[in-house]
Amino acid sequence: MCGIWFAVSPADAPTPLEASPPLGALISRRGPDSTRTHTATFRSYTLTFTASVLSLRGAHVTPQPLVDPSTGSVLCWNGEAWRIGDDPLLPGTNDGEEVFKLLLAAGAGTDLKDALESVAGPYALVYYDAVAGRVWFGRDSLGRRSLLYRGLGAGLEKGFVIASVGDGSKEAGWKEVEADGLRYLDLVTGGQAGWVPFMWEEDAVAEGRREFMKMPFPKLDMTLTEPSGSLAPDSPEVAELQQVLLDSINTRVRDIPAHGEDTRLAILFSGGLDCTVIARLVHECLPLQEGVDLLNVAFENRRVIEARTMTAKEEKKKKEKPKKKRPKGREPEHNKAEAKGREPDRNKVEVEDLGEELLAIADEIDTYEICPDRITGRKSLAELQRVCPGRDWRFIAINIPYEELLSHRQLVIDLIHPHNTEMDLSIAIAFYFASRGTGLLVTSNSPSEPVLHTTPARILLSGLGADELLGGYARHITAFRFRGARGLLSELQLDVGRLGKRNLGRDDRVLAHWGREARYPFLEERVVGWCMRASWEGKRDKGVLRCLAKNLGMTEVAGEAKRAVQFGSRSARMEGGENGKVKGTKVLAEIPVRLRETRKVHGTSSHSRSGSQVDGR
Repeated sequence: MCGIWFAVSPADAPTPLEASPPLGALISRRGPDSTRTHTATFRSYTLTFTASVLSLRGAHVTPQPLVDPSTGSVLCWNGEAWRIGDDPLLPGTNDGEEVFKLLLAAGAGTDLKDALESVAGPYALVYYDAVAGRVWFGRDSLGRRSLLYRGLGAGLEKGFVIASVGDGSKEAGWKEVEADGLRYLDLVTGGQAGWVPFMWEEDAVAEGRREFMKMPFPKLDMTLTEPSGSLAPDSPEVAELQQVLLDSINTRVRDIPAHGEDTRLAILFSGGLDCTVIARLVHECLPLQEGVDLLNVAFENRRVIEARTMTAKEEKKKKEKPKKKRPKGREPEHNKAEAKGREPDRNKVEVEDLGEELLAIADEIDTYEICPDRITGRKSLAELQRVCPGRDWRFIAINIPYEELLSHRQLVIDLIHPHNTEMDLSIAIAFYFASRGTGLLVTSNSPSEPVLHTTPARILLSGLGADELLGGYARHITAFRFRGARGLLSELQLDVGRLGKRNLGRDDRVLAHWGREARYPFLEERVVGWCMRASWEGKRDKGVLRCLAKNLGMTEVAGEAKRAVQFGSRSARMEGGENGKVKGTKVLAEIPVRLRETRKVHGTSSHSRSGSQVDGR
């Protein structure tokens, strides 16, 4: 995994990166093992390639950009090539080097397109074909890695920039490279990439259209119109899903460098169905002596505390004395405020009425342990310990105080840009702190008092994709109820098609900020292909996955309901009062988002009883 930054600029102009040092720091954070810059010229243009590397493949660190001395061609590769064609890459092989050889041998045009079609795995890349004078760039068909761009003019005369992450500036005009195909800049004509020469298409080969790239999996089978019958744990479809998922997970965990640590792997762990099934299958793939870190994040949500505190106070007042009638002519404080023409501060009135007793009640509430994901996380941990004895499941309780969230909020807004809604922020900030991996640790093998700990794991497994493929959202149930199986399948096809646009690029920018790589077993091409072809259940309510959980001994987990990360961790609607009623679709407040040179991108660490605090601004 790595950070990519590329710029083309007139030969006599400064490169855009020189004007934004914080962007260079953000690129380096994604790949802490190596950062290098390579410069080339083509006619009147200067080409600048910067890449940082998080070394996860091969026997040694392979710095990027990769440069071919004979042609001058350059590759910046941020990805994992698990297979090229039907051949898996052998352990110890550096996938970036193998992809570079493939592209150099392919040449240009449709041959280059054919070469990339054969690569299975997540990626974003910038490839400079020095012979043809073209810069190719794009993402895999699901968009599992981030890539942004911004043009500085109509053509290339003022420059063009491509990067894994932007600097958060709205004025810069950053846009996300769509996961719809392969683009290029033509350095011969000075043409900007406003079109896609090779688009991902499921039926391209069947229709003989050479200008398309063949998708690595088909569209959903839309021929099913009614449920084909109920599933059971012993149904053959359940065994098939177990096998393709097991293969996917084994591929993603078998060759992780140890870096001198005993824990190489962590799981983004809410305790829900998707991530716990992954954890259970990980147990089948790793040696028993290896620990696995389970990252469980919970936030101090003021709105929830306020509601519980008020409820506790009301119950206490009922027990202490009967309700008094209000004397005639006496108005409550909020009516007085309204009479004076100003908006009443209802939260203030309530707090003033309750006084210090309110604070005493609030102190008795452990806001982290009452988070839904913390409750299910601990319950699923207990089931994993029961079903998988001998494994050291290392539960890391990541507790985020409200003030700490505020100190990182602006940085997360910058990282997710150009995504800019309240929902984007509440999802991303949960992943941001989960990926940091710092919390209170108790291990299975040595239960004791929790200690502050940061996971050494560089690989994070995520259950993302299961809901889109297997029908886990409430809207899927609604679609089936009102439009039948075809309506549901249309909804699922839409969800899979927009994963890169709505989720994966945004999530990659925050998860990779801490020098870790997210891997998605449900989004492996063969798993996606199996789900797309399967006609095992018309309604697709994740029944096949629940049956698999039962087969694996996880009976409690099999019954867990779907819960979105922002509500399970309580990173959504953090404030009380009117601020707690903000809709997820609301665009984030118009506040400055440009990164300043004074921002501490790396931050310094201090600690509280809930976890570490890092100044990320």
